[in-house]
Amino acid sequence: MKDIEKIPKNERFEEFEKQKLQLQKNVTAQNSFRFFSSSDCLAGKTILYRRRDFYKVSLLEGEYIVHYGDESLKISGVSLSFFSPLIPYTIEEIREEENAGYFIFTDIYYDTFFKQSIKNFPLFNQKDKPIFLLNQEQKGIVKKMFAKIEQQNFSDYTLKDDLIRNYLNELMHYANSLRSASERSYKFSAKERLCTIFNELLDRQFPVDISHPQQLRTASDFADALHVHVNYLNRVLKELTGKSTRSLLYERFVKESIILLKHTNWSISEIAYSLGFKDSSHFNHFFRNQTNDTPSFYRNEL
Repeated sequence: MKDIEKIPKNERFEEFEKQKLQLQKNVTAQNSFRFFSSSDCLAGKTILYRRRDFYKVSLLEGEYIVHYGDESLKISGVSLSFFSPLIPYTIEEIREEENAGYFIFTDIYYDTFFKQSIKNFPLFNQKDKPIFLLNQEQKGIVKKMFAKIEQQNFSDYTLKDDLIRNYLNELMHYANSLRSASERSYKFSAKERLCTIFNELLDRQFPVDISHPQQLRTASDFADALHVHVNYLNRVLKELTGKSTRSLLYERFVKESIILLKHTNWSISEIAYSLGFKDSSHFNHFFRNQTNDTPSFYRNEL
């Protein structure tokens, strides 16, 4: 088996579209979700082994080698696969019989609708590979789910994204009831453990409680909690995720801000307080710098 080149830089959602895929002409612009068929792929393009900032779900039939994390798994038959931004992966084709398509989406596409992080869904618990071999009956069920998602993706229905997210959740729950193709045994390096603990520490702060505002907010705060120098934490996170500690914190606080604006009736001041900001003006300034909109404008637009 040939070596797979590891690239530390993250591939972003829009980069995947631009560099790896040839979009169909009738695809309309969407934010954070895109469905592709096999005809959308550029011939002869090898997708390198790298982390991406989006989730990917694919339904394939044939023979493939899936390089996932630090392991490689040979798949023969019909497979349903879920790939997370946390684990680098690539799919090496040996013999393709059928490609029912695949779709990619960002975590915020899911999280802001279901009020919880997709990372907490059992499929992505990092204990098992979320790759499933399907029999003919299971293949039929999954293909119908994919067809519903594809149909809505190209429809003009105003609330199609709500339907897509519900179909996606149905598909994830169905897959969670299946047995994975194999158990995974992932050995973390010291740097990966630090990154994992950082993410767990960050996740542990959410969802927020209005009566208990956030305590850890800066890169230095997290470095102190992890007993490492802030420069080392920045270097490790940059190497493994392609992003600085500050960028990761800002992204997460923006996402939580959006969830609270969308799913609660808390005032802007209450949201600011719950997220650890000194006052609403600091929160407004932060939110506008990150999104180009004020919190109140964003809430009114929902």
